[in-house]
Amino acid sequence: MISSRLLRQFVAVAEELHYGRAAARLHMAQPPLSQGIKRLEEIVGVQLLERSRHSVRLTNAGAVFLAEARNLLAQEERALEATRRAAQGIAGRVCIGFVGSVSYELLPRILQDFRARYPAIDVDLREQISKEQVASLVAGKVDVGILRLPVSDAGGLQMRVIHRERFVAVLPRGHRLAKARSVRLADLADESFMTFPADRIPSLYGKFLMACNEAGFSPRTVLEAWQMPSMACLVASGVGVVLLPAQAGSLPHPGVVYKTIADSSAHLELEIAVGWRSENPSTAMKLLLSVLPDAGGVG
Repeated sequence: MISSRLLRQFVAVAEELHYGRAAARLHMAQPPLSQGIKRLEEIVGVQLLERSRHSVRLTNAGAVFLAEARNLLAQEERALEATRRAAQGIAGRVCIGFVGSVSYELLPRILQDFRARYPAIDVDLREQISKEQVASLVAGKVDVGILRLPVSDAGGLQMRVIHRERFVAVLPRGHRLAKARSVRLADLADESFMTFPADRIPSLYGKFLMACNEAGFSPRTVLEAWQMPSMACLVASGVGVVLLPAQAGSLPHPGVVYKTIADSSAHLELEIAVGWRSENPSTAMKLLLSVLPDAGGVG
């Protein structure tokens, strides 16, 4: 078995082609370096270096061995680094719950940033509505939840707002307001609306109703749905119009237009938060939290 020490000594001599410079580089005396190279050649069974009084050069076998020695030392360093990272919690797994709407824009940005910084940490993704995430967090089934506020029964969890966005109006491409720069909710008072189910996505359902009431009308509901791509398809087919979080607009549909809503109502403002259990000891979870944005609020 060839030791790493002998490999490093050989690489130093092969790169310097001078025993004195190689010894200085290795912070050792020259005689034990010469003895180490001789010992290495005895183990390998071939001459690796040709030496004379004034020069040192690699043999053909030595040139091949130099490339392999470098590879072995690099592999050893990678193994040591992976072990150190694991000891620091930089390797491992983190389980993330998320609401489907963040998968259009916010979640991909988070994952790209996290994987760039901590490639050795595996990520397990679970799409769940916000109330399911709360239950999963409490039960320890997920480490981190990316959910919409407000949520109930989350008193034992830590929360931090990481993103704010607004509702946008989704209209058929042939709609009378399709070419307008923005719309007001009152302009849509006579439309048929699709809404989110109150039992599944109460945060979006409640904010939608309150925004419409503040605009002076009660929306006429024709359909409940919660898969946003499907809702956009239904708008394109003429079923009705819908208010969706702005992120949904990052997946354009040829049959619809996304319009900014000019109303200043606070009910049109949406908050996305990260939730976690403070007693969770996972270092991987803490590293994920460290790369998430902070939009302020909740605490």
